[in-house]
Amino acid sequence: MYNFKRKLLILFLLIFTTISVASCDEFKFTTNPETTVIITSSNSSTAITTTDYLTTETSTVITTADYLTTETSTFTTKETTTVISTTYYDESRLVITTPDDLVYTINDTIDYSGMVITFFDSSKNETVLNETDYSINDVDMSTYGEKTVTITYGEYQSSFTIQVNLPTYYLSAMNLTDIELLNTLRTIIHNGFDGVTYGDARYILDETDEDPNHPGNLIEIYTGNSVPGAWNCNGACVWNREHVWPQSAMPASASNSATNMASDLHNLKPADPGMNSSRGNDYFDWVSQGDAFEPRDEVKGDIARILLYMVVMYDDLSLVDTIPNIDNYEMGLFSVLLEWNDLDPVDDFERHRNDIIESYQHNRNPFIDYPDFADLIWN
Repeated sequence: MYNFKRKLLILFLLIFTTISVASCDEFKFTTNPETTVIITSSNSSTAITTTDYLTTETSTVITTADYLTTETSTFTTKETTTVISTTYYDESRLVITTPDDLVYTINDTIDYSGMVITFFDSSKNETVLNETDYSINDVDMSTYGEKTVTITYGEYQSSFTIQVNLPTYYLSAMNLTDIELLNTLRTIIHNGFDGVTYGDARYILDETDEDPNHPGNLIEIYTGNSVPGAWNCNGACVWNREHVWPQSAMPASASNSATNMASDLHNLKPADPGMNSSRGNDYFDWVSQGDAFEPRDEVKGDIARILLYMVVMYDDLSLVDTIPNIDNYEMGLFSVLLEWNDLDPVDDFERHRNDIIESYQHNRNPFIDYPDFADLIWN
């Protein structure tokens, strides 16, 4: 009976409300501290209690400060496969349709084919921008990982990400560090390795170290001189084979018929015979004195990367930061070599040499392809 009366009362209120809205100048709900709801029209007021109407448990009054956006906000959206972040003002913003290619290899050049930059003003009018209308940030493609490409148009910016990977040869080394990276690189450069004899190296170094400006000549490592590349040691050699990691500091003999670490092309460089003899089995340092030898600046990084390769390729060898004991197959100075790796960047001459050596013995020097491996292992 009670529910019937309540439903009748609610029906009455609905009819009353409809009539009041249609016939009066003012209609509103108010509440007093006793939670009584007052329905007011221009003609009369009616009080009802909470038992006479349905309500939510709580109510909150909000002001414009609660829902107006700040002047600058950031949102994310999805264009093709890449999350894009955009700064916008009063709903005006940049929107990017990302390029067709979002995955690259180290030292690649980003291809922006397919990219479309659209500007939406606060009225949602859209303008497709020309390449001259916006700028693109510089992206370091010499390291691997996720990279951010940012488009700037006046005060507006929008970004998308690309992935830069190591070359396929090194993919198993992605994101590794320390001894785990060293061991993985050791596996990589041993896989498929097929060395040449020490004798054969005489007829390969003129190709690995060919002078790009004088075909038929090669460049000697310590002097930098360009000399005829053909092997000719009848009487006096024009150049001879230098072991950057000294042969006397390794457990291998250097005979022309031998195929071993002493014949590894990565460690052999053409040298002026006099300079080769002068260097002997000295370790490398910032000064030539005593048992230390300082090469010219242009090849400091080259030498460092050769020795880093050797210590990864052959676990009998060790790099040390004290005067090396060649009987223990040591060479140094380790900290100096790491400095040289950073100070003298890889150049096209080294890259060409790496490619040629790969064609003969089917492995590469990873520190030429990716010098940062050194810091990732020994930092």
